[in-house]
Formats: sequence, structure tokens, C-alpha cells
Amino acid sequence: MTISTDDRSMPKVAGFRRDFRPTPAFWLIVPSILFLALFFVFPLLKLVAISLPGGSMEYYNQIFSTPIFLRVIGETFRVSLIVTVVTVAVAYPYAYAMAHGGRSVLLVLTVALLIPFWVSLLLRSFSWIVLLQNTGLINDLLSAMGLIDRPIRLIRTPTGVIIGMVHILLPYAVLPLYTVMKKIDLRLMEASSICGASWLKGFLRIYLPLSLPGVMASAILAFTLALGFYITPALLGSPRDMMIAQMIAGQFNEQLNFGLGAALAVVLMVLTGIAFGLFGVVRAILLNRSLRGEA
Repeated sequence: MTISTDDRSMPKVAGFRRDFRPTPAFWLIVPSILFLALFFVFPLLKLVAISLPGGSMEYYNQIFSTPIFLRVIGETFRVSLIVTVVTVAVAYPYAYAMAHGGRSVLLVLTVALLIPFWVSLLLRSFSWIVLLQNTGLINDLLSAMGLIDRPIRLIRTPTGVIIGMVHILLPYAVLPLYTVMKKIDLRLMEASSICGASWLKGFLRIYLPLSLPGVMASAILAFTLALGFYITPALLGSPRDMMIAQMIAGQFNEQLNFGLGAALAVVLMVLTGIAFGLFGVVRAILLNRSLRGEA
């Protein structure tokens, strides 16, 4: 009695098992995978299921057919885009000074940048209420300098919301920019000046393109965080300037309409993903242009 192919197949099976044997590194990341699956992926899937009761799309139809929801979504993206532009514009020179200003300047600016992390987000937002109100420090200072005759309305306005959000997002925008700018050799700027280029032309043709990866990273981080802001718009803004995170919280906490709140949250996630995709396309276009310029 002979055994056909079992003996010949055994080494292959053994080899196959040896190739796919989990390594010690794999078992180290298993707890992280399980944690993310349990506390991130599962709640997201549960949220999607709640927004589709019985497989019905009624909540999504309600969102995209009701003007108030569309206005809030548009307002959220408008404010987030403005905040992103202002934040990156303020963070760029700050990061430049950190990267090329010497050790003492780096120390002072780093401490000033990290101090807000020691204060809670709620307390920082309440501080802006004190500063921006009609009898606050900003209006008092402008009045004492003779620049205004009566207080400027800053609180409960989009301007106040933008100021508060920029202040909170600034550290998150500065750090990616600093990481990229620290690697840029300033001798390239000196070489451009030796070749006859002005400082502005050298900056626009050399330094700015090299710092674009940091600009893109800061913009993506600031825009993504701005989309989900809740406390700052609720304290500094008005009901007319409501953002989508406030509406989601209202549906869950006040209206007790969990299906609609879940649908709004899913819409926010999808739109955030689309925004990520657009940022990726812009980044790819800029990268291709820079490669063509080098060629």
C-alpha cells in the first residue's frame, strides 16, 4: 500500500506554515489593533447602522433636502477654510522664526507655543469671552488709544469664532511647519542672492517650494480639526453661525433624535474624507510641478 502525495506535500505545508508564522512584533501590535477595532471601528459601524434604520435613507434625504442643514454644512466648511488659511498664515512666520532664529529664540517661542496645552480648551474659550466682549480688554485698549468711539462687536460673531479657533489650532499648525523648515538649508538663499536674486525672489523660488510639504501638513491638520469644533463656536458664536458639531450635539442631547444625529455625523465623516482627497490631489499637482521645474 502506497501513499500518493502526502509525503511530498508535507514539506511544502511545513514551509508554508513557517512563512506565515506570526512574529513577536505582530503580537505587540495585536492589542492596538483590538483596541482600535473595539473603540473606534465598532462605534463607527454602529453609528452608520443607527443612521440607517431598517436600511432606510430617510435621515439622509432629510439632511440634503432641508435648507437649514445645508446652510449649517456650508457654514462649517466656510469657517473651517477661513480658519485654516489664517492659521497657516500666522503659523508660517512663527515656525520660520523657530527654525532659524537661534537657540534663545527657539526656547522662548517653544515655551510660548506649548503653554496653551497646559490650559483646558474650555478655559481658553472662556478667556476669549473676557477679551472679546464689549467691555473686554481689546475694546478697552482700542478705546484708550482713540481708535474707536464705541465698542466693536466681537463676541457672538463669526469673527470671534475665527479668532478663538485660530488661537487653539495655532500650535498644531506650527509644529509640522517647524519640522520641515528646520531641514531647509539657508545657504540656498545665500546662493540665490549671490546669483543676483532679491530676497523675495529667492524666497518665492527656493524657500517657499521647499516648505510646501509643511504647509500642506499644517493645512490638513488645521482644517480637519476645525471641522469638528464644538466648544469654541458654541461659546463665541451665535445660533445663526452654528456649525455642524453643534447641530449633532443638539440632535443627541436636546432633540433626542439619535438617527438624525448619527446621519449628520456620518455626513461630516464623508465630507471630511472628500476634503482629504482634495488635499491629496492638490499635493500631487504641486509635487508634479516641482518635479517638472527641477527637470
